[in-house]
Amino acid sequence: MQQVTGMEVLNNRIVFTKTKNERKSSQKLAISLWILVARTDVPYILHTIPHLLRSCNYPFVERVIAMDTAPLTGDKRYRYDTGSQEQLDQACQTLIDQGIIDKIVKIDYSPNLIETIYEKYFGSEQAPQMLTHTHNWKGSTVYASLYCIEASASDYYLHFDADMLLYQEKDYDWISESIKLMESVPTIGAIRPRCGPPHPEGKKVDPETFVIDERGFYSHKFFSMRAYLVDRNRFAKLSPIPLMWKFPPLLSRHLPQPLQTIAGKIERRLRNTKGPVKGAIESFEPMTSERLLATDFVRADLLSTQAWTIHPPKHSAEFIEALPKLIQLIEKGEYPLEQAGYYDLILEAWFQLLETYNSASS
Repeated sequence: MQQVTGMEVLNNRIVFTKTKNERKSSQKLAISLWILVARTDVPYILHTIPHLLRSCNYPFVERVIAMDTAPLTGDKRYRYDTGSQEQLDQACQTLIDQGIIDKIVKIDYSPNLIETIYEKYFGSEQAPQMLTHTHNWKGSTVYASLYCIEASASDYYLHFDADMLLYQEKDYDWISESIKLMESVPTIGAIRPRCGPPHPEGKKVDPETFVIDERGFYSHKFFSMRAYLVDRNRFAKLSPIPLMWKFPPLLSRHLPQPLQTIAGKIERRLRNTKGPVKGAIESFEPMTSERLLATDFVRADLLSTQAWTIHPPKHSAEFIEALPKLIQLIEKGEYPLEQAGYYDLILEAWFQLLETYNSASS
């Protein structure tokens, strides 16, 4: 058995050992937690959302499910086992009934509100081009992410995507640590726990470019919308976020509706491009990342190994079936060695770890 600081490597799995938490302050600041859901999240939210609340273990001033009821577009239409709106309503109500969530807020798509929020974050020149683009080219939210920030009851706002998985060591408080860093480093635009569980040799396998800041965080110029804690007033200073098009709008959009389809086909062929006549905007992540690159603001990931996140890139039937057991292991701080240093879930490695447990118990 190899002994390393704060963890042990045993039988090709990593088990966390308790480390001393040097934080002495017990004061908790007002934080709003919002988790964005849609019909695509139905298969797992009754597992992941209670897990996130247990792992954070923070007295949030509000625990909110933000429900996106807009029609699915892009590749979101083809997600595995997408639920109905009725099933989503029932699952969210169950979380209310269990006392896990305080309230459900449906995203408000009033045209005037869309314009107001887009003007605040993208500027008055870009906003008019975006009013019909509430989602990106893949069907992921853009407007809803900003709507939730604006609707938050407190200045500190914490967002999680509904599929995120989180480990936090008992008696550690990643949220308070993050607030302390944000208050001491005015250029932190957003902060989160480290991406992926730690490697026993300290390696960090990450496709993004980052700098280790000696003040206690990985400094990124790439924004991550899957999990982030922001000071709403500071985040608004990123405005104007640049509008970026995945598919630029076509001139055909100015024609009467019956002519747009035919003219659009001709125009796309001439321009050697694709996409809808009205165009499709980029994801919120690269647009915000461009703004980080143009400013002194950074995204910070905590260096601490006492809290970390994992993102499931695929929501397959095998993942959904294994999810309760994966959550049990993560909440205990156990994970396969192959996962160490990686943010995206390596499902096959977890299956092997679960088989090891099954063999040991049989």
